[in-house]
Amino acid sequence: MKKMVKGLSLVLVCSLVAGITVPVSAAKKMKLSSKKITLKVGQKKKLEVKNTAKKVKWSIKSGKKYISLSGKKKTSVVVKAKKQGKAVVLAKIGNKKLTCQVTIKKANTKKPTVPTTAPTATVTPAVPTLTPAGTLTPAPSASPMETPAATPEATETPEPEEPLEPGEFRYEGLDRAWIEKNIDPSKPVVAMTFDDGPGGNGKDFVDYGLRIQQALKDVGAHATFFYIGGNIVKSEECRQEVQQALDWGFEIANHSYDYASLDKASAEQIIEKLEKTDAILKEMSGYSSFLFRAPNVAYGDTMFEVIDAPIIDVSNWSHDYKPEVTKEQIVANVKKARDGDIINMHSAYEKTADAVPEILAYFQEKGIQVVSVSELFAIRGKKLMKGVKYFRVD
Repeated sequence: MKKMVKGLSLVLVCSLVAGITVPVSAAKKMKLSSKKITLKVGQKKKLEVKNTAKKVKWSIKSGKKYISLSGKKKTSVVVKAKKQGKAVVLAKIGNKKLTCQVTIKKANTKKPTVPTTAPTATVTPAVPTLTPAGTLTPAPSASPMETPAATPEATETPEPEEPLEPGEFRYEGLDRAWIEKNIDPSKPVVAMTFDDGPGGNGKDFVDYGLRIQQALKDVGAHATFFYIGGNIVKSEECRQEVQQALDWGFEIANHSYDYASLDKASAEQIIEKLEKTDAILKEMSGYSSFLFRAPNVAYGDTMFEVIDAPIIDVSNWSHDYKPEVTKEQIVANVKKARDGDIINMHSAYEKTADAVPEILAYFQEKGIQVVSVSELFAIRGKKLMKGVKYFRVD
């Protein structure tokens, strides 16, 4: 009997516990408001991480030339479509990573359809006018509106790029429409290049590269910036300098991961430094390959065996890297450039930033057009081949 009572008591207690226990729901998982979004060029969309109170670190994982991020808040950001293509937005919350795939389509540029039938107008009867003879002159009858013949809209089909030859390089950021609009191929053209950026070669960020970019933009010129991979990751300011170069249509290129010469380096060391820098440039631009210039413009046989990119040398030296060379001497040296030259300068020196506006003004006066290396070769109809060193375009 006691056993039976104990058993019944246990059942009763369990029943009571079960009855008063409130089920605890599992914590809601963090998630993006959208895993995939489609925008047309110029459109914006807010992206948000739900179910978190932590600060979200937003970045563009790939396709930076296609989208931009603005209005960053604690858990949200605004995605703007810049150019047709695909991109990936990364949201990082502590160790948690969430991604959103963004597809950007062309903006709708179609004109409004002309109606095939004219709308019926409400005609207000005209007040009859008495003629001298006292007769009524009827108001002229409205002639039916003519429907214009529909003209088929011309659709611009971009000219397909020629397939690449084996070993040929083509910069994916090359804007042939910009060349067509801004460059006269019958006039002299030179390529300006700037080494050792971004942010200068010291510990603290300097804005010399940004000043050079602004001077180029002010006159509608382009250039190629050979970036040190280790400099890009030094600070957010350095990354922003590279991003601005991309946004303003300048060419970004590989200048190794640090300042050490590679002419005596092993194949493994060369490959490692170039690949590390390429990976950073790829992550920022979405492009797959880049021009290369060796640190200190020093070359060895091993480099030509392993480098899978066009190697860009120099035909006009500014000599701005020499401490004794003044701003005035930099200007004088670069003024010697002639059609097809590749000019070497550095974005790490204030005297160079001071010299660039004066040089650009001189080139404008003389009718010399300033472009990037890839643009120079495209304008002259020359191909860039991987593993080949180029001083200029002849």
